[in-house]
Amino acid sequence: MIKLPDIYPKEWVPKLKMDTLDFIEFRNLTHFKTYVGKLTQKQNMKCDVSYAEAFSDLMNGTSQFTDETYMTIRNLVRSNLQKRGLITQEVYENYRYTVDGIIVDYDMGKYAAGEPDCVITPSVQYVDFFYELYVNISYRSGITNQTISANMNKMLATLEELQRQHINIKVTLVFPGERCNNENNFFSVIPLYSHREFKTASLMSSVLNDRLLRKFYFAILEDYYGDSLTALYGTPMMLPKTMNLGEPFDEIEFFKHIQECAMAGGE
Repeated sequence: MIKLPDIYPKEWVPKLKMDTLDFIEFRNLTHFKTYVGKLTQKQNMKCDVSYAEAFSDLMNGTSQFTDETYMTIRNLVRSNLQKRGLITQEVYENYRYTVDGIIVDYDMGKYAAGEPDCVITPSVQYVDFFYELYVNISYRSGITNQTISANMNKMLATLEELQRQHINIKVTLVFPGERCNNENNFFSVIPLYSHREFKTASLMSSVLNDRLLRKFYFAILEDYYGDSLTALYGTPMMLPKTMNLGEPFDEIEFFKHIQECAMAGGE
């Protein structure tokens, strides 16, 4: 019987049914990219893009929304959070140049000139808080790619706002599937982004998008189970302490929950 590593919530164990569980744990995003790069997909144009093109976008970190689309989503999220008093305009603080500190970006002109103070960092240092977010991509076949993209993009915009509140978030992806071959449950984990990594919505959208399940994980299931894979690729599974992208997304509740948990020192 497989034993789930202790770093994951113990509440998952009864749901996953460890005695009939197939488990693929990726070390990191690079490991996942290497793995799926060796696969193909039966329905090559799933999500209206070929597997080769989707993999190329994944490898190149290609954002899956336009600047105009993202600005619309970001402004909507910010407006809603401001109306509830969860963020203020003052959060967009002044920055200064330094040789160390919390890195927000680099001045490429200074970097190219060899100037040591090329790091852009907040002018005021704050206490940082931490939170581990588990994103669950197990959702029903009837949920459209457009719904997943809309939920994903609002989530990414909200994560950016949480970072501006000095809440550093570790993002881990989980995919649990029930009875994928009529017998066994399937579970996979990818640690995507660390607490300390400064994450932009554009960067994260190259991975966290509608292709993740219906192209890459479908290809993994096809390769893993072969002819024993069920026609529907198993049944979606909800897990406690995860955020499921197939459910309606409320950025207000999402923001408040993470803020409260992070500042309380737990999940």
